[in-house]
Amino acid sequence: MRLKDYLAQNIRDVPAEYLPSHAKLIGRVALVRLREEVEGLKREIGALILRFYNVQAVYLVRGVEGVERRPILELIAGEPIREITHREYGCVFRLDITRLMFCLGNSFERLRLAGLVSDGEIVVDMFAGVGQFTIPITVLANPKKVYAIEINPEAYAYLTENIRLNGVEDKAQPILGDCRRVAEKELHGAADRVIMGYFWGTIEALGPALSALKPEGGIVHFHDLARRGSEREFIEDVLERARRMGYRVEPIGWRRVKSYSRTRNHVVIDFFAMRV
Repeated sequence: MRLKDYLAQNIRDVPAEYLPSHAKLIGRVALVRLREEVEGLKREIGALILRFYNVQAVYLVRGVEGVERRPILELIAGEPIREITHREYGCVFRLDITRLMFCLGNSFERLRLAGLVSDGEIVVDMFAGVGQFTIPITVLANPKKVYAIEINPEAYAYLTENIRLNGVEDKAQPILGDCRRVAEKELHGAADRVIMGYFWGTIEALGPALSALKPEGGIVHFHDLARRGSEREFIEDVLERARRMGYRVEPIGWRRVKSYSRTRNHVVIDFFAMRV
């Protein structure tokens, strides 16, 4: 039985289309978004979700805030849980879900990216978070080194712990700092591949990301939000900006990672770039 059907059976006089079709499960926690029309029933819905998924806590997701994209969560059923351990594709992630973002909708993208990394590559993960991309790459691929840069001290602490939990200390080097400065100054010309796994301002870090590539060029994975239906125009704008910075650019492809809102999609652009 689907969650929506289960809720509809137990909540009367509410149109089924107003009810959530699913919740996202991370550790023993369910994360759910609710339409405004059923906000008044959040406790009842939370209790039903708790039973449906047999979890320990249900949090209502209200959005994110700040440059560090801290989640805004409200406990609507169960007992408060802060620190969770999440497992996927043989990787282990520990984090405080009330303080740090970990997007389950990016799961396939994490696996896809790990599959693109060749043996012996040097990778710069510019917005490393708790290791969302760094951990799968170091566990599932065989890079020479992944430099994982994170500006938030809380996320950096979990990044360091997750590197240890997955036993990849020899491949991953966590760096606490502003990725734009680190990429441009400390890792200039070092990378075969640069990951820009962030949105709302990714374009501001494009110059430093390009500067981190080796002189013979390398691959950039650029994440951002694009208006639905205008993805190709957005992609061409990003590539043209790189060209104006003095780089030869060869697009490899792009994909829709997930729907972000009714008007925007989360997309990733893969392209080769080399200084000319």
